[in-house]
Amino acid sequence: MTESQELLKQINWFLKPVSDFILYLFTTSTGYLILISFLILYLIFTVGNSLKKRKLAHEAISRSLRPSLFEKIYIIFSEIIKTFLGIISKLPVLLGVFLILFGIIGLSNAFTTIDNYVNNQKRIKELKTVVKNLDKSYIVAKLNVEDVDYVNNITKLNIYYYDYELDDYLSEPQHVEIKGHDIYFLNLVMNFDYSEIESGKKINMVMPYMIFSEEVPKDKGIKLQTTDSIGVPYIFHRDDDEIYGISKDGYYARLKEFAEFMTDPEKARKEGIKSFYAAAPHFINKLRKGQNIIVWVEQTGGLVLKKERVF
Repeated sequence: MTESQELLKQINWFLKPVSDFILYLFTTSTGYLILISFLILYLIFTVGNSLKKRKLAHEAISRSLRPSLFEKIYIIFSEIIKTFLGIISKLPVLLGVFLILFGIIGLSNAFTTIDNYVNNQKRIKELKTVVKNLDKSYIVAKLNVEDVDYVNNITKLNIYYYDYELDDYLSEPQHVEIKGHDIYFLNLVMNFDYSEIESGKKINMVMPYMIFSEEVPKDKGIKLQTTDSIGVPYIFHRDDDEIYGISKDGYYARLKEFAEFMTDPEKARKEGIKSFYAAAPHFINKLRKGQNIIVWVEQTGGLVLKKERVF
């Protein structure tokens, strides 16, 4: 299939520009203007040539003899009529030309459709493979409670995000200072139940998105820095030997696409993915200074918060 697809691409490399140009001429106002301009120029050239011939014929009889105004008008209209009659007489040929032109358009569109279908099937297969690679629970971050000020009702946190490619927490934490002491997480959840990407298991892609409290509403919460510079969550990073059934470049390219789904519900919906936000339970026990809390996500859609220990 790859060789056939490559052959179609090579043929379409020539056909596509021709097809686009034909469509441009026959389906856009600018294209119509170009065609009409060529027709007018052709008529001007034809009429001008006929007038010149008639003038030379008169001069052959007498140098002072010139075509009359009536004769010029007659020549102009007769040439215009002759041109249109010539077009009508050549209609079968013109029809054949149009059939060839639009045949080129149809062939190019067919090649493009086949190419897009094959590429889309390959893409869906890669997305399914990525989902299978993510089919387990993951540590998202470690929350270090720097301070809990119950007098001023302020909580300070250091959030260390886990990078699975490093197999360790990132060295630089995100510093969060938030009013209140009941901490909540707003999760971004993608459900694959109705998607072509769904792999036969109950898998959701979950990502803590924002932190808020009883004093700070979720629409004014603090955004968590859970993703890298291209929008891929750190918890989905992998070493080369941990990526199965897909190349590393392909894996990260598809993860970037998933990241776009997370921030673009409309795009996700077109792929059959239900994308929505859901508030998760907060850490029930009373927060204390120096406390470490591990944030886990379950790929069935849950968020788990535990004191630092073996899970």
